[in-house]
Amino acid sequence: MASEPRGVDARQAAIRQTPIGQGRGMWGIYFGHPGANERDGVTSTAPDHRPTLLSRVVDEPSWHQLYRGGCLGCDWEGETRPRNGDAVEDAHDHAWPGWRDLPAVQQPKANYERWLTEVKRAYPPGWLAAGGPIVTIRPDSRFSRHQPGKAPGGGYDLAATYYQARRSRDNHPQPTLDLEFPS
Repeated sequence: MASEPRGVDARQAAIRQTPIGQGRGMWGIYFGHPGANERDGVTSTAPDHRPTLLSRVVDEPSWHQLYRGGCLGCDWEGETRPRNGDAVEDAHDHAWPGWRDLPAVQQPKANYERWLTEVKRAYPPGWLAAGGPIVTIRPDSRFSRHQPGKAPGGGYDLAATYYQARRSRDNHPQPTLDLEFPS
């Protein structure tokens, strides 16, 4: 689709102007990701950049989806990826440089406030409050998708197990922050 616009705002505007049923194959924000439900343009709550996920359906040679990271604060788009997790990570590389150096944390089992205090101490000041991602360890691979809006502060909850098992870049593994508290 050479005539398609570039940038999340422009792509969403094009989809809204396309008659229902004729938008197949166009890039748009993947359902459930930031900006997907906005009707009057996409507005960012982050100071500069906010990651999201674009997707499109491709019918040839067989039906499948392709993904790209996108930014709600500018026209940046990542390269086309076959897996959505890689595209979400690309978007975070753009919007939140340094996220790969964050310590991976266990999900809280109890005492959420104490857990959150320790996480905030380990993460850069104001990171979570500004909508930055959190990196969590998921013991079960069935729950290894990156989850938009699930971090304290509204950012993505990025799965460390998915990141470590399937990443395509040659970066060092993330350090783990042990936050087990005695009862």
